[in-house]
This record gives sequence, C-alpha cells and structure tokens, in this order.
Amino acid sequence: MTTWISHRGYCESTTENTAESFRAALEHGFTHLETDLRCSSDGHIVLCHDPDLGRIARHFVPIHLMSRAELQRVELPNGQRLLFFDEFFEEFSKFDWILDIKPENAAQTITKLHALTSDDSVKNFLEKHARFLCWNAQHEDILAARIPKAKFMARDKACYRAGTAALFGLPGLGSIQRNQTYAVPPVLKGVPILNKGVVSRFHDQGAKVIGYLPETKRQHEQALKAGVDELLTNHAHFKPAFD
Repeated sequence: MTTWISHRGYCESTTENTAESFRAALEHGFTHLETDLRCSSDGHIVLCHDPDLGRIARHFVPIHLMSRAELQRVELPNGQRLLFFDEFFEEFSKFDWILDIKPENAAQTITKLHALTSDDSVKNFLEKHARFLCWNAQHEDILAARIPKAKFMARDKACYRAGTAALFGLPGLGSIQRNQTYAVPPVLKGVPILNKGVVSRFHDQGAKVIGYLPETKRQHEQALKAGVDELLTNHAHFKPAFD
C-alpha cells in the first residue's frame, strides 16, 4: 500500500503551508503531510517554503529579518495567515510529517526546535511522528546532536546518485543505505525513469522510494505501478482512483 503525502497541504483554494491548506489535505484523506520550517528574527518557527513572501504575498523582506508580530500582519491570499509552529503543533501533531528545514538560518531553526523538546509532547512528536530533510550535512549533524532520535530523509544529492545507479541497474554504486527513503521523480528531462525495476533495486538494498511530485494523472499512475512506498504530491483529485 502506497502512503500518500500532501506536499505543503492541498492548495487548490488555499495558500501552501497554512492551516487551511493542511485542513483541506486532511479532508481529502491524507494522514501524512509535508511542510517547511524557517525562523523569524525573534526565534519563532514559521511554516514557509521561500526565503521571503514575494511569491505568495508580494512581500519581499526576508523572513529571518522579520519578527513574529510583523509576519502575523502579512495577509496571504483569501485572508489567510502564516502558521507558526506552536499553532501547527496544537492542531496537527497527531499526524505524520516530513519537516523540511530550509537552509537559510537552519541552525537557528534547529536550536529553537531543540528548545521546544523540553515539552515532552513536542519531543514525542519530533521523535515519533516527524522525519526531517536537511539540505547539507552540517545542518543534519547539528539536528542529530540536538535530537538524537531524529529520522532523516535522504538529501537531494544522495537521491540523485542513488536514483541514477538504480536506473542503470547498478544499485551498488549508488551508496543506497538500508532503511533510508529516497525521492525519485517520475521523469527526468522529459524521460520517464520511475518504473518497477528501479524501485525493486532500491528494495533489494533495503531502502524505500518516494515518488517525488508527479504532476499529471499519467505520472501518478506511473509511480503507483512502479510500486513506490510513498507518493509526495501537490494533488488530491487523483487519489480516489487509486484507493
């Protein structure tokens, strides 16, 4: 059974990484979700993908230079607001998450996460219901030192190396790690690459595969037929056809 993961929430009529987008995803049946973590200038974790809010709110001041109060005043489309970790935790911590630690000021974000583990319920969530994606080894090492039981996703370069090796039938050259999960897109430069053979080579090495951001119905079908363990998607209307 493939686990479906909602990428930044379901955003057909909501803004990504908001409470509204996550509620919409849950209404469509998702129980696994993904989001992005950054830190404000005064040490509050906020859920946002980009370094600033230019793309989603025409607001171009870097997030790490804004306080929580300033960020709370930014109005997103449809009157929605940014979501902060304490609010996120209160409503959504019973679900399973991928937490993407964005690289700008990642050390500050990690320090704040560690401070929050003084609350046993937060610690339990981060250890048992979250997996982390860090964008370089240094940040992963810092997080592992702060939260020793943290579980990590394979980073982008490791996914590319492992996926290329599996595609060419040489998984031993891909440094594929047992019990690790690797993201593989349905297509690369227009060429379909996600198939049963590729996925089976990961499985033979004791690893798992996430179908990474299929966009069309055909790409969703391709990933599912390939036997991916998980499917990270921006969509939800494709999901009922494959239940």
